[in-house]
Amino acid sequence: MKKCILLLLSLVLIFSTISPSISSAIEKEEGTVSQKILDEVSATTDVDVSDVNLQTFEKDFDFLLQDQVFRQFEEHLLLTGQDVDNLETSVQGQWVPIAAAAIRLLTSKVGREGMKKGWTLARPYVDKAIKAPNTYILEGAGGGGRIIQVRLRKTGAVVFRLDYFPIKTGGPNVLHYHIPPNLKNHYKVF
Repeated sequence: MKKCILLLLSLVLIFSTISPSISSAIEKEEGTVSQKILDEVSATTDVDVSDVNLQTFEKDFDFLLQDQVFRQFEEHLLLTGQDVDNLETSVQGQWVPIAAAAIRLLTSKVGREGMKKGWTLARPYVDKAIKAPNTYILEGAGGGGRIIQVRLRKTGAVVFRLDYFPIKTGGPNVLHYHIPPNLKNHYKVF
């Protein structure tokens, strides 16, 4: 019972501090991303994000930050990326939200217009996954330039994936998505 109360209090604390702590944990005082985060995101996604500056993210991607589903998606990534059972009462500064940083960095690489179109495609899948966590697995940035992925929990089959990666070997990074029945098909977004 004590563990359940601690878990619930931790979740309440996290949800009350997530929005302000995302930006402050991702960015340094001068608005640049720490080299450690850049290196981890680049290694995880295989996309060079060293030229991205998140100083204007809130202005450039206001449509995402005002979208309740996107905020829930970021919160989901933050919560699934840490061990909630071991949280103490002062969580700020104790963890680095690599998952949220990766989403914001890749989104910045894609640009406002590309992400408007990409989010329009991804949003229904993300919303469905958030509403049915026992049916779907919702994942953020990953290898191959993956930005968002939704899979079936029972089989692990991909339902939707949004990528920013070359479609052809050696080509430029292109915002595209994959859907069944043939996940090898690349559908350009922008």
